[in-house]
Amino acid sequence: MQRPVFISTILLALSMSIAAPQVVSGNGWGHGNGNGNGWGHGNGNGNGNNNNGDFKKIAVPNPEAPDFGAIFNWGLKLRNIDELFLIAGHGAHDSNGQIMFPGDAVGQTQYILDHFDEYLDDAGYDRKDIIRIEFTMTTDVTDGEFNAILGLFADYFAPVNIKPAAGTLRIVDALAIPGMLVEYEIWCAK
Repeated sequence: MQRPVFISTILLALSMSIAAPQVVSGNGWGHGNGNGNGWGHGNGNGNGNNNNGDFKKIAVPNPEAPDFGAIFNWGLKLRNIDELFLIAGHGAHDSNGQIMFPGDAVGQTQYILDHFDEYLDDAGYDRKDIIRIEFTMTTDVTDGEFNAILGLFADYFAPVNIKPAAGTLRIVDALAIPGMLVEYEIWCAK
């Protein structure tokens, strides 16, 4: 049975291939047609020209933009998606809504990242499955804190071969809970 091809309209962050892309493939669903398209169950060999259905993430760098490759890619192509997992904004709070590290954007980011792998695992995902991040920060986050936060994300994604695409960095006056300085929305696929 063919699934509608609606995911490409959702993933607006994907761009044209400008440089030699990296390809990562994994086990997944798909019945390839040799052009990287198709759905159903199958196995693939990671070669985009002979696709038998494995999920693939392809990094698409932009040589006209700064190199943030340790943290994110400017473009990311996805092939043979079985599932898209959209995760609402996560802040540094406990199950009662109590903010951890109030007023400390770097501490809040570290807290979120320290607990995020468990959340992903409980949902059947891994950090390598993250395809997009939306960053939201308050106007209270300083340039120094922002740079430290980028360092935390670089460390978090260091073991991941193909980095996610970054979404828009939003700067807002306040977030939902007093003392909350950062919030991150995550998209995953496999």
